[in-house]
Amino acid sequence: MGEKKKAKAVIVGGSTAGVSCAHALISAGWDVVVLEKSSQPPRGSPTGAGLALDRQAINIIDSWLPQPQLLQQTTLPLTIDQNQTADGEKEASRILTRDEDFNFRAAHWADLHGLLYNALPAEVFLWGHLYLSFRTSGDKTSVTVEAKALQTEEIIEINGDLLCCSRWMPLSNPKDFST
Repeated sequence: MGEKKKAKAVIVGGSTAGVSCAHALISAGWDVVVLEKSSQPPRGSPTGAGLALDRQAINIIDSWLPQPQLLQQTTLPLTIDQNQTADGEKEASRILTRDEDFNFRAAHWADLHGLLYNALPAEVFLWGHLYLSFRTSGDKTSVTVEAKALQTEEIIEINGDLLCCSRWMPLSNPKDFST
């Protein structure tokens, strides 16, 4: 008996959401390809969002990393959650809630992205590829994604069983998304 072929997912967008999706699908036994229009992974930035990671998110991310202590080393503890309200007219401030056992960690998006990206096989990524469109098979069991290599302007097609989008994508044809 032959070995069953792995299902393949095409992920549009190599953001933190895209690389997280890639990790989850690889962990579930999928082959994955990530299309990203940037020509290379981000190198970090002094600006950008901070993220709070709860215990469940920390456990999941740790399971994806070859060295789980890396997440602890690149994040900071958030040990207290304190929500305050201020009334400008009365110049008053009140504490609404305070949780001493908050136990979250704070991560900068670029640091978290770097950890997640570096823990994936390099061949998963198609850097410098712009998503163009997709179409489903007649029986709706597979998807074909068209992308353009920005450096050469070559149009490529990628066949898969699942399309995941980590960013907004216009539909080239509204019928593409019919059920």
